[in-house]
Amino acid sequence: RVAFSLNGQTAGKEFEEYQALTQMLPMGFGDDMLKFNGLGERITLAMNNNERPGESDKNSYYQIAKWAAERGMSLTMHWGRDASVNELLTLFERLNREVPITDLRWSIAHLNDASEKTLRRMKALGMGWTVQDAMYFGGEQFRQQNGVEAARRVPPVNTARRIGVPVGAGTDAHRVASYNPFTALQWFLDGKTVGGVAIRGPEETPSREDALRFYTIGSAWFSRDDKKRGSLELGKFADLAVLSKDYLTVPVDEVGSIESLLTMVGGKVVYAAGPYK
Repeated sequence: RVAFSLNGQTAGKEFEEYQALTQMLPMGFGDDMLKFNGLGERITLAMNNNERPGESDKNSYYQIAKWAAERGMSLTMHWGRDASVNELLTLFERLNREVPITDLRWSIAHLNDASEKTLRRMKALGMGWTVQDAMYFGGEQFRQQNGVEAARRVPPVNTARRIGVPVGAGTDAHRVASYNPFTALQWFLDGKTVGGVAIRGPEETPSREDALRFYTIGSAWFSRDDKKRGSLELGKFADLAVLSKDYLTVPVDEVGSIESLLTMVGGKVVYAAGPYK
């Protein structure tokens, strides 16, 4: 099942592109297999990875964000560091006073070093946080640049859960990481980089159940599907996998080797490792 977003392609012309592409594409258009899920995660090229955006950059971004909010669209924004995320949150807080966004499930992607103050501001805006296993590959460099203590709390998913910020887990694949969800789940649990160095401390290490929730019903929240999928409950889609090992009891260092033996989508088998009855 795919919920897709649109992102800006041409610098300075993003607004015109969004307006043209969505003429017959309202929020949620599609079906339970493929649907439109708003804008993101690069809303404008000028604000992408720009920790010191100028007033013109912010005004152009605000115009698009307001337009999206007025149409009830979800919006997710790529942001790298807590030190500069105030630039983005200030825009969202200003917008929320004009056009409420608290029910639109907007979100920030990445932001591995989110502070508690930032997470509380996100909570007040009804925002979620999509977290990837970037530190699996970049954790040692992060620790070298930011120090041991800073590395011990990235990403602060337990703090987010305690505050009540919705968390969705993923991999950011295929361009910068493996698409394998079990590689990411093991990293959530042991905090080890691809080189085997453990950098995260226990205070921000989630339980197995919480890590799995982030990856399943947590991620479903961002596509407004948490009432339909993400957990095995009466009335929800019969989307499930029969695993090669018990995720809840297998040694943590074996979580990454778990595979699906049989996968069902909507009650239909879409993959099987071998014959089955």
